[in-house]
Amino acid sequence: MKLFSNRWTQLFFCVCVFVLISGPQYLWALFVPHLLTKFQIPLSELQITFFLVIVCMTFITPVAGYFHDRFKTRNIIFLGLLMCTGSWIAASAAESISMLYISYGVIGGLGAGIAFIGCVGLIQKYFPDRRGFATGVLMSGYALGPMLTTPFVAKSVAAVGVESTLSYFGGLFVVLSFLVILGLRDPKDVVSPQTENKKPLTGIAPKEMLQTPVFWLMFVMMMMIASCGMMIISNIAVIAKESGIGSNILLFGMAALPLALMLDRFTNGLSRIVFGHISDRIGRENTLAIAFTLEGLFMFLWFHQLHNPIMFIILSGFVFLAWGEIFSIFPALCTDIFGEKNASINFGFLYASVGVGSFLGGPVAAYIRERSGSWTPVFYIIIALDLITAVLAFTALKKMRGVEGEKKYVLRMGH
Repeated sequence: MKLFSNRWTQLFFCVCVFVLISGPQYLWALFVPHLLTKFQIPLSELQITFFLVIVCMTFITPVAGYFHDRFKTRNIIFLGLLMCTGSWIAASAAESISMLYISYGVIGGLGAGIAFIGCVGLIQKYFPDRRGFATGVLMSGYALGPMLTTPFVAKSVAAVGVESTLSYFGGLFVVLSFLVILGLRDPKDVVSPQTENKKPLTGIAPKEMLQTPVFWLMFVMMMMIASCGMMIISNIAVIAKESGIGSNILLFGMAALPLALMLDRFTNGLSRIVFGHISDRIGRENTLAIAFTLEGLFMFLWFHQLHNPIMFIILSGFVFLAWGEIFSIFPALCTDIFGEKNASINFGFLYASVGVGSFLGGPVAAYIRERSGSWTPVFYIIIALDLITAVLAFTALKKMRGVEGEKKYVLRMGH
């Protein structure tokens, strides 16, 4: 059908994929308090599960990107979907923390990464003319999913427990995966400006990309910013509880934490679209510098209003409004510099930085909290990382992508 060969239709189905694979990361906070009680372990030990989700998701992407760029992307995305959604069913039966690590962490993370990088690569190729905006729309799906499911999952956990919740929603997501994959098509079947103009894809190979200073600068920057958001995503339930924002506090008929999570997912998704679009207009580096500066400011204000339920909800949303753009701008930036030919595998290497960031924002942040007895040092470290990365975006990154540097990479892409 002609409808399914339209690039905007394919963008819609890729967004649906992201909705389905977002659960293990963004709904994790809802399970933390109950799992701490179930396994009777320290927070830092439990948060290894979250770390495994992110590190497996990110470190599989270069390998998955290789296969996506060379074989049928649709089939590989389907494999990732089944692994990710099926991991919830497996995790529902976990009776030990090690089994939770393997099921929820390793299998769920690997599946999410396999599906994730395939969709990212497709959209980079379909939208060479609106790359920032299209990537932002795609990445919004990763926040839209939890926004839709958070109230239902939160109520389910409270009513029937974590195990039944994981089993029911895991089964539902598996069924939806079969429906979504029916609409996806491989690149050869999709019409885009690239295929219409019959221009061959250009770009440098990963080996050459890994030898460039600008790649490693972006890797460090993305790692630093990723650690900021991952700290909040993995620990917000504990931060809320320790700040006195418990389930007994209701706003608009909903407990404060699920309401905050819903707002966070909305602003997180909106950030990817808005800042992605802005970056198409004023440049990637300028947009990143503005966003990271705002994130540092919002994080500072949020930290000093943690005990105020209304401000806890509102400011947490603003924090994610200034954070989510890394998942739309960095993929676009990577393809801008290194070309479309190896877009999936090249961004896969860059996306591995999020895995490192998840370790810093998850277990390491929890360990600092346990050792210091306070979240204060964690928040100020994060604020510092925000501001340092903003400066790097406006200075070093912009310089490396200056006229001379850009000529260098453009020449390489032509070979």
